Amino acid sequence: MHAFFRTIVCGLACTMSSFVQAEDFKISLLYPNDRTTAGAHSEIRTLFERENPGIKIEFLAPAQSYEEISQKVIRGAMINDMPDVIYQGLSLLRGLVDRDLAISLDPFIEKAGGAEKLGYDQGMLRIGEQKGLHYGIPFAVSTPVIYVNLDLLKAASVGPSDFPKSWDEIAALGKRLDDPAKGVIGFYYQWDITANWMFQSLVFANGGRMMDEGETKIAFDQPAGMKALEALEAFSKAGMPNLPSSQARTAFIAGKLAIFADSSSNLGKAATEIGDKFKFQTLPFPVPSAEGRLPAGGNLVVMLARNPEKQEAVWKYIRFATGPVGQTIMAKHTGYLPSNSIAIKTPEMLGNFYKDRPNYQTSIAQVPMLTGWYAFPGPNSLRIIDTIKGHLESVVTGKTTAAKTMPRMVSDVQQLLE
Repeated sequence: MHAFFRTIVCGLACTMSSFVQAEDFKISLLYPNDRTTAGAHSEIRTLFERENPGIKIEFLAPAQSYEEISQKVIRGAMINDMPDVIYQGLSLLRGLVDRDLAISLDPFIEKAGGAEKLGYDQGMLRIGEQKGLHYGIPFAVSTPVIYVNLDLLKAASVGPSDFPKSWDEIAALGKRLDDPAKGVIGFYYQWDITANWMFQSLVFANGGRMMDEGETKIAFDQPAGMKALEALEAFSKAGMPNLPSSQARTAFIAGKLAIFADSSSNLGKAATEIGDKFKFQTLPFPVPSAEGRLPAGGNLVVMLARNPEKQEAVWKYIRFATGPVGQTIMAKHTGYLPSNSIAIKTPEMLGNFYKDRPNYQTSIAQVPMLTGWYAFPGPNSLRIIDTIKGHLESVVTGKTTAAKTMPRMVSDVQQLLE
C-alpha cells in the first residue's frame, strides 16, 4: 500500500515538475500585424511546439508597426515586462542595441557549430550586425519591386518589354491608364511603408544617403535625395491618389490598380488572392545611378529574454524559425526572401519553389545591390521617422512642393538629431 502511494506521489511530483518546467519556458513573442506573415508564424509555432513539447509560444497582440514594437519594448523595459523575443524591422534594431535591450546571439551561434553549419548566409547575417556583434537574425527580407497588371497594360498596348524605365515615364503611363469610369487607378507608389522605407529606396537608388558616413551631417538634402522628393511630387502631379497601404494592396488584388510600387513581401499573398482573375508580373525597381543601391526591408528575430534558462529556450525557437524548415514555411507564405542557404539550395524546400515561380526572381536578382535600411542615431529616431513621413505626405497630397519641403524637413530632422 505504501509503495502504491509512493508511486502516486512520485507521479504527481513528476507531473508538477513537468508543469513548472513548461511554465518556466513559456516564450512571449511579439511580431508586427503583417497579413503576409501571420500564417507563417502560426505554422512555425505549431511545428516548433511539436518538436519541443517543453516550450510553449505565446503570441502577444500584434503591433501595428515596427515603430510600435520599439515603443512597447522600451516601455516594457521600464517596468521589467518585455517580450522574450520579437520580430523587429531591420532599421529599428539599432535603437534596441543602443539601449542595451537586445541580446547578442554570437555565443549561441558559436555553440551550435557556427553560421555555416546553421545555413546562415553571411551577407544576410550582416544585416543583423551592430557594433561588431549579431543581435538579430533575418527572418524575412524584402526588396522594393513594381507589380503590374498585365491585362490593364495590354489594353493600353503596353507589354513588360515596353515598360518604361524612369519614374517620370512610369507616372505618365499611370496617368494614361487611369480610368475613373471603371474605378481603375493607373499608378500608386507605396510611399508610407514603415520607417520611410520607400523614400529611402528612391534616395539610395539615386546613389544617395540619409546621413554622411560619419553621421555628423544630413545627406538626404543632396541631389539624390532631392530627386527622390521630386519623384513623389511628380507622382502627385500625375494624379496619384493618397491611399492607405491596405487599401492600395486591396485595389491591386481586385484588378483596379495597374502599376503598383510596393514591397516584394506582398507577393505571396497577392498571388494567392489574385489566382486566375488576371495576369500580373513583377518588374525591377528603377535604379538610375551606377552607384545606386536598394535598402533591404523586412525583419529580424531578436532575443530580449534576460534569464539564462529562458534564453536557451528562446534560442531554440530562433534557430527553428530561421532554420531550413522555418525559412521554407516563411518564404512559401510570403514574398519575403529567406536568409537560410540550406532552405534555398534544397530542391524539396525552396530550390524548386523559386524555379517554378518567375515573379520571385525579380527580388532575388536585386539582392546583390542591397544595402542597410537606415536608422537615424540618437533617442529621437522614432520621432524622426514620423517627422519625415509628415513632410512626405504634404508632397504626395500636393499641399506643397519638393523645393519648399526639403529645407523644412532638414531643419526639423536636424533639431531632433541635436
